[in-house]
Amino acid sequence: MIITGDDTKEIERLKGSLFQEFEMKDLGNLKYFLGIEVLRSEGGIFLRQKKYILDILAETGLLDCKPVDTPILVNHGLQILEGAEPANQGKYQRLVGKLIYLSHTRPNIAYTVGIVSQFMHKPQKHHYEAALRIVKYLKGTVGHGIMFKKNEQRGIYGYTDADWASNPIDRRSTACYFTFVEGNLVTWKSKK
Repeated sequence: MIITGDDTKEIERLKGSLFQEFEMKDLGNLKYFLGIEVLRSEGGIFLRQKKYILDILAETGLLDCKPVDTPILVNHGLQILEGAEPANQGKYQRLVGKLIYLSHTRPNIAYTVGIVSQFMHKPQKHHYEAALRIVKYLKGTVGHGIMFKKNEQRGIYGYTDADWASNPIDRRSTACYFTFVEGNLVTWKSKK
C-alpha cells in the first residue's frame, strides 16, 4: 500500500490505524513500485522505468542496437497489407503490451504505441519492425521519465490535437490530449 500526502500527522494516524487492523510493515519512502522507479530530489519527484526498458532491450536482443531519433517514421502509413508476411502474434502482443505499460511514464511514446497496438489481432512483419523501432528509440532515452515539482504555475490546463481522418483504411481520426495540474503533466492519452 502506498500512502501519500502532505499532512504528516494524518499519515501517521492512518498508519497507526492500519497497523492495528492488519499485519503490516512500514518500508519508508517509496523507491520502486511495479517497475516504476521513484527518485526524490530538491527539485521534486521523478518517475521512470529504466530497468523495465533495459529488460525489454535484452528480451528483444537490442541491448547493443544503435538508437533512433524518433519512435516512428513520419508518414508511416502502417496498415494491414494483403499478402504481407505475418509476424509471430504472441511475440508481438507481448512486446506491445510491455510498451503500453511503459507509456505510464513515457507520454512521448503514447501515440506510437497506440498505432502499433491497432494490429494486435493480425500483426505483420512491418508492424513488428515498427514496434522494434520504438524499442530502439527507448535505447537512446532510457533515463527519461516524468518530473513532478513545485512551481509557480497555478491552475489546470489541457491541450488536445487530432489528425482528422488520416487513417487510409477507415478514415478515422487519432486524437490525443495532455492535462497539466499546477504545471505538472498528470494525464495523457492518444486514441483512434
